Amino acid sequence: MDKIQILEQLNSDKNLLSLPQVLAEIITETTKDDVSPEKLGNIILKDPSLTGKILKMANSSFYNRYMEIKTVHQAISMMGVTTVKCLALSASIFHPEKISKSTLIEPKEFFSYILSVAAASKRIASEIEFKSIEEAFVAGLLHDIGHLFIMTKYPNEMNEILKLVSCGKSLTEAEKEVLGIDHSELSSHIARNWKIPEEIVESIDNHHSYTSLDDHKLKNIVKLAVLLTRDGFTEFQVPLQERLRGISLIARKLDVSQEQIDNISSSLLTDTYEIAQYLGIDIGDIEQILSTANQEIWKSYILIENLFKERQQLSESLLNEERERGAIESKNIAMATLSHYLNNATMAIFGRTQILKMRLEKSQTEKILESLPQEIEKIDASIKKIVAVIEEMKDVSPIDQKKFDHMSKAMNIDDLIKKRLEKIGNNFLSEEIGVPQ
Repeated sequence: MDKIQILEQLNSDKNLLSLPQVLAEIITETTKDDVSPEKLGNIILKDPSLTGKILKMANSSFYNRYMEIKTVHQAISMMGVTTVKCLALSASIFHPEKISKSTLIEPKEFFSYILSVAAASKRIASEIEFKSIEEAFVAGLLHDIGHLFIMTKYPNEMNEILKLVSCGKSLTEAEKEVLGIDHSELSSHIARNWKIPEEIVESIDNHHSYTSLDDHKLKNIVKLAVLLTRDGFTEFQVPLQERLRGISLIARKLDVSQEQIDNISSSLLTDTYEIAQYLGIDIGDIEQILSTANQEIWKSYILIENLFKERQQLSESLLNEERERGAIESKNIAMATLSHYLNNATMAIFGRTQILKMRLEKSQTEKILESLPQEIEKIDASIKKIVAVIEEMKDVSPIDQKKFDHMSKAMNIDDLIKKRLEKIGNNFLSEEIGVPQ
């Protein structure tokens, strides 16, 4: 299999992802130069389920409209032809049966990731007052449509890609080795075939390149959204320092502050869940989400403990070098990286508490009401613990301001953290996560 063969199939197949008849008609209508919103609305009305989803999305809190949208034609006028088309596509193609059962991909994980990037793109666009927030949302929604194409048409090759990723290759490297083309380029070709506006197509292409940045705002919005979202379906993760460096570079390019990044991160889980509900896309029930949340918290604790150990070793090395300039800079970078990571972990956990509280407030099931309050309290307590760590790490980052006459006095962060936790009413850190001694 090579790039030329794949692109030939992509360009010759008029119904790439086995679209329902109504969706095929929508694509045909919206590819016309003189597309008629009225005709588009009439096509959508042929499918009652799709009509309901479009109206639910148009009236959702996600769009914060001040008037009720009662008709599909109003929705098209309010959201735009491109957005409505892409919402219709998403509601129809993001379903488990679209992914070959022979792949090693969990559909719910994939759909959750797609919707999370779309939500992040919209939030970022809103924060920087981008000219078209809907375009950013659509770009996020379609950025990985190439992956769905691979899973649908080339399931065996997808499994080969996953094996290469598990052996240490990056996702794009593995895809090019197996297929001769990566998923982001495929996504841009599919979007172009669907007559998606060129600015959106360009933002989809090469969305995993974080070093070569230009002034194309929509491109940078999608790249930042991808970095802020965990890929749970391929298990490929950008190395932590590379990821933080990419976030920092793109955030500066977009003039996005760290506080804004934190706000965006904390909202992702709630936004993703809401979009999935409105579009009828299955990303798992609340218990599955809670289970994933608990696993992520545990992974965070383990990584924090390992980072503490690395910090201790680094501290000894730095002190032995007598605070030379290079050592000081290395220490500051390490401490800042750890602080940034912990802060992101805090926002992720906080996002999960938002979903749990939201579900409790809606009183949807007795089981949730009976079993989750204690879990929420534990997660909230964990947030306070991590915040205490962050604050203490910030205090010790500029090490040239500390007296290093004795290492135990200079770097005894653990005791400082315990004291800070006592101030906020939490005195059980060492019992639950094991603060390194």
